[in-house]
Amino acid sequence: MSSLDPTAAELAARRRTDDDIATMRGAVDRPLPVTRQWGDEALTAHRAFHQALYRASHNDVLIRLLDDLWDKSDRYRRLGLELPPGDEPRTRDLQEHHRLVSLVVDGRAAEAAQLMRDHIAHSLTATAISALEDREGARTA
Repeated sequence: MSSLDPTAAELAARRRTDDDIATMRGAVDRPLPVTRQWGDEALTAHRAFHQALYRASHNDVLIRLLDDLWDKSDRYRRLGLELPPGDEPRTRDLQEHHRLVSLVVDGRAAEAAQLMRDHIAHSLTATAISALEDREGARTA
């Protein structure tokens, strides 16, 4: 995802249509903080935003790959709901979604790709995977 999501954001900034823009704007207004409180509802809204963005790439192969990867990594997002709470990452996530839409709408492809790289690197999935790796490392040490 760390390579494919930025590619999708870059392509979306170059290929988005008026309908894509409307869909992204609608999706960015729905996300909730991905916390235990909002659980599945927040995860569903979060996915809808990312789907709207990468569908705007108009690259069917990339869309299928990202949908498949999202399905496979969803368990890490769910695990992430159980990590110690903290508002800063969740708030940053929502702010980044709004910024991504602005960059895509403005056609700023390179900036959209870079922000998506950063977004994925600091995502709930990355945090959950890191926590699992730390836990496994502690068990084997």
